[in-house]
Amino acid sequence: MTETLQTEIHDLLQARDFAAIKARCASADVPMLVDLLGELEGEDLAMVFRLLPREQAADVFGDLQIERQEALLELLSSEQVAKILNEMPPDERTELLEDLPGQLAQRFMNTLRGDERQIAQNLLAYPEGSIGRLMTPEYVAARAQWSVQRVLEHIRKVGPDKETLSVVFVVDDRWKLLGSVALEKLILAEPDEIVGELMTEQIVALYPREDDEECVEIFRKYDAVVLPVTDAAGTLVGIVTVDDVMEVAEEETTEDFQRMAGMGPLEYSYFSTGFGAMILKRLPWLVMLLMAQMLTTLALTSFQVVPLFAALVIFMPLINSPAGNAGSQMAGLMLRGMAVQEVAIADWHRVLGRELLRGLAIGIILAGVGYAAAWLFGPMLEQGQHTLNIRAIALSVAVAIVAAVTLANVAGAMLPFFFKTVGLDPAVTSGPFIASMMDVMGIIIYFTTASILLTVMT
Repeated sequence: MTETLQTEIHDLLQARDFAAIKARCASADVPMLVDLLGELEGEDLAMVFRLLPREQAADVFGDLQIERQEALLELLSSEQVAKILNEMPPDERTELLEDLPGQLAQRFMNTLRGDERQIAQNLLAYPEGSIGRLMTPEYVAARAQWSVQRVLEHIRKVGPDKETLSVVFVVDDRWKLLGSVALEKLILAEPDEIVGELMTEQIVALYPREDDEECVEIFRKYDAVVLPVTDAAGTLVGIVTVDDVMEVAEEETTEDFQRMAGMGPLEYSYFSTGFGAMILKRLPWLVMLLMAQMLTTLALTSFQVVPLFAALVIFMPLINSPAGNAGSQMAGLMLRGMAVQEVAIADWHRVLGRELLRGLAIGIILAGVGYAAAWLFGPMLEQGQHTLNIRAIALSVAVAIVAAVTLANVAGAMLPFFFKTVGLDPAVTSGPFIASMMDVMGIIIYFTTASILLTVMT
């Protein structure tokens, strides 16, 4: 459907049939229009947006990616910008304003009406990345002593401007949160029933200065669609809805994947990130990993006097590859377990015992493969009168694989716990970081083992 709409709008733009564009957009839903505007550029983007139905324009604008919003703001007139910003949901408007350059954000703040400007200032006063920036004050509240009929009349009066109607929050005269009641429960109740008797006491609430990633875990735990936000005194100050939480979860997952790949998280999408910005996000990590690999070179130079050094180097991938892969696997498992709350920091000792044994078992199996490979390829390295101690080399490979894989498995399991405990993102422990660390440790283990066994078995 979206591709069909894009094709139709493209043809209509070519024909300059603006009446047909307006009619076609009026029949499309918000997600389709968001996809459409995501594909347009320049004057075409501004033209189609101006033709959107008034009641849909603010919703469509709020769902666009931030870089697309910024492009539109530059193309629209001041009057159109003011209209959009005043009609946007407060939480989506806050997200836009906090991502804009300071002077531009202030200019747009000045276009807001008095009450909307005060709401924006209050939300922007919370720390960046906090739940306060994510919440909206557009909710439905009722008193505990109200009847169901009065609440429904209140919803009809104020509902069109609210973020959600699925839950009504019950407060006292000082706006202290008492509980909540689902809209379906109100509809099925008798008109003269009292809300206080129908409500469920609120068992969980968010706090505005907490990290917005905290609310992702809370929403998952309680399978909620909307949660209240209260201050330290329990006063209701706003709500957070599940659609906003899904955006935070998506951003968090994207950042984790990018860190696991060995790069800094991107502020914008791939195609919206400039040439220089992309290099700056990737280059520091690549330089750091290159410096880490220098430790590998240093480790090799310290063993260059080992007998048959050149022959031993041939078998290094048999140690480093399975160790790095095993560590990355384990780190990925722990990261996912922490993300879905299957694993807590307090479980580290249970994980340690399990993965020590599992790493040892995996290492022994892989060592058998490595031992056979060394016996198979070892004779190919012999030249002329030079005879290798294949048995010692193969045994060195096998022992090194067992030790390196076991160590990598334990490291991959424990490092996420360590980084999370000290307040760092555990995603940095997997992928390139683990692989680089095990390159160095694998060489040290392998050549130390080979030095001992070649001396003893010669």
